[in-house]
Amino acid sequence: AIAITGQNIANVGNPDYTRQTGRLVAMYGGMTLGGVAPGMGVNLSGLQRHVDEAVEARLRLALGDRAGAQTAYTALNRIESLYNELTQYDLSTQLTTFFGSFSDVQTNPADISARNLILANADTVIQTLQRQRTGLLSEISDLNDTVASLARDANALTEQIAKLNELIVTTEAQSPGSAGALRDNRDALLRQLGELMDITTREQDNGVVNVYVGSEPLVDFNRSRGLTTETVRADGLARTTLRFADNNSSVIARSGKLAAIAETRDVHLAGQLERLDQLAKALIYEVNCVHSSGQGLVGYQRLQGSYAVHDASAALNSAEAGLPFDVQNGTFLVRVRDQATGQVTTQMIEVDLDGLNNDDTTLSSLAAALSAVPGLNATVTGDNRLRIDAAAGFEVSFADDTSHALAALGIGTFFTGTDAATIAVNAALTSNPRLLAAALDGAAGDGRNAGRLAALGSATSALLGGVSIEAYHAMTINGLAVTTAAASTAQEAADMVYSSLLAQREATSGVSLDEEAINLTKYERAFQGASRFLNVLDSLSDEIL
Repeated sequence: AIAITGQNIANVGNPDYTRQTGRLVAMYGGMTLGGVAPGMGVNLSGLQRHVDEAVEARLRLALGDRAGAQTAYTALNRIESLYNELTQYDLSTQLTTFFGSFSDVQTNPADISARNLILANADTVIQTLQRQRTGLLSEISDLNDTVASLARDANALTEQIAKLNELIVTTEAQSPGSAGALRDNRDALLRQLGELMDITTREQDNGVVNVYVGSEPLVDFNRSRGLTTETVRADGLARTTLRFADNNSSVIARSGKLAAIAETRDVHLAGQLERLDQLAKALIYEVNCVHSSGQGLVGYQRLQGSYAVHDASAALNSAEAGLPFDVQNGTFLVRVRDQATGQVTTQMIEVDLDGLNNDDTTLSSLAAALSAVPGLNATVTGDNRLRIDAAAGFEVSFADDTSHALAALGIGTFFTGTDAATIAVNAALTSNPRLLAAALDGAAGDGRNAGRLAALGSATSALLGGVSIEAYHAMTINGLAVTTAAASTAQEAADMVYSSLLAQREATSGVSLDEEAINLTKYERAFQGASRFLNVLDSLSDEIL
């Protein structure tokens, strides 16, 4: 018993140790001549580990919740740092600056430096969008690597648990209750595994602990099914998922680090990426719709669309055409200007997409209609884009596009691309800022279209659910802040639950030096009493002899 107390005292600083006590049993025997049998003393019949399995199970779950909350909060905090809001370099400020720079051109349309400033501000917005998108993809990639690393750790833990199961059975078969240190080691491994995923355990009569993930067995006696990962690509994103090694079936983790990583990656990061791409798409489309209906200081002599259709004979608003932006039933004006005389010929082009009479406008029919305009030649390129060439000495511009066909095809646009990854300023504007469409009718001093472009930041967009571009981005940032704050609160709550359960475990399984000192004194006095008893017997025997 003194040796057991010494073992407890030696492990007072070991967080994985479970306090033990000896089971002392009175021994029968020692009958005297008078027929009385007071007994033969005391025997140490076995060791008792002071452990509450219910608390241990709750502690493993609390460990997983705490680790998951910490993982989620850390990832969300990194996203907030990536956006770098509330600084002069954030996207909110850059969008406001970009749209505001159109106002300078509105008041002075002929100022080339003001036009160049618009293009420079647009480049700043583009660089920020692409930097943020790259950062989000990098975070997703890092989380995928973390899943693979944690899966290897979890697989190693399950193999060790299986080996300990076998060793505990063998040890206790030889000497019951002697596998306390092995059980402590196994409990520590189970807690480590519980940090990674939610597990349940079932202890058998022979001391074996079987481990389950949900309803699926993970460790059965001395056999571990093993854990591995598989990377699948969906919606343009690579996702590393946890699987059982023996049959490659999915492992469904509902708490712990692995579950938190999956939720952070597939919900928060993927959601942020989707919103960023949607913001960029709306920015491209709304600016292009207005820009393609305006006039620059000069017109175009050659135009080629930025967006191709899948089938040039399909209606422009059909899935077979596959345009990234919507086209609707409407019209637009084509203006062909004779550069020598200044004479302008205006002709209306109808975009028939009413679904009646099977004569809806296709890319081929639109090219034919444009070719019918004097001074123009329109063709469909080999990759199904629209190309418009003005005759020598003529230039072309557009106005009043109610169909949005020009923006959807990428004709006379400000931006190219479809999302945050591909957005760019139209190369035609970069090479010739005079093409920037600040006017509505091309008259000298006309900056009305620049005014329309300046108002787009606060104008509602159908692509954004009826909110403006600036408001949509503000909603994204505010939503992220609320989610991060909730994750911080969840982390604090999970830590409090864990601390409470840890205190409960320590009350049952922890070593108290005061208690052990009392036990040590008690056993010492018992030993001293037994020694004096033997001394008395020895002295009486001498007297008899």
